[in-house]
Amino acid sequence: MERLRRLRADAEAWLGALSARERLMVAAAALAVAVFAVWLVAHRIGAGISQREAMIEQKTKVLSQVGKLAEGYRRRQAEREAVEGRLKGAPVQLMSHIAQTGATLGIQVNDLRPTGAPVEEGGLREESVEVNLARIELQRLALLVQSLERGAGVVKVRRIRVTTRADDPALVDATLVVSTYQLKT
Repeated sequence: MERLRRLRADAEAWLGALSARERLMVAAAALAVAVFAVWLVAHRIGAGISQREAMIEQKTKVLSQVGKLAEGYRRRQAEREAVEGRLKGAPVQLMSHIAQTGATLGIQVNDLRPTGAPVEEGGLREESVEVNLARIELQRLALLVQSLERGAGVVKVRRIRVTTRADDPALVDATLVVSTYQLKT
């Protein structure tokens, strides 16, 4: 404490020995040093705030992405559970299903052939039927395909072969391979 008093007394004595012009110059220099120190501190604080805001923005983006991924996961999980529920349901009599769907839409479905014995692979049992449709409009064919796949159970049209007709360009001949899937028991 005593040392500080001595330093203060020495500084007052030194300032007292200066002329008015020299005191003005020392005061201006002290003010410039103080302004520089304040600017330096303010710059550091501003840079720290900017850095924190950038980190907050980055983490907000990451959280947004996590939310989107979680929503996508929940949606996919619900879709998977819905398909599993359809796979566990009663087996679809594929030939009857195709014939009934065609009759409902007013489409003659007479040429049905199983493509072979049911295949069991990866916990699933697949049964396929080849359907030949002659002289059908494309719109009605599309409606048949949609109706088959939206029915009960898991029914998918695996292959479509469409050929145009020379006698009527508005009609086509189509061959479909339709499959149904069931969980293997």
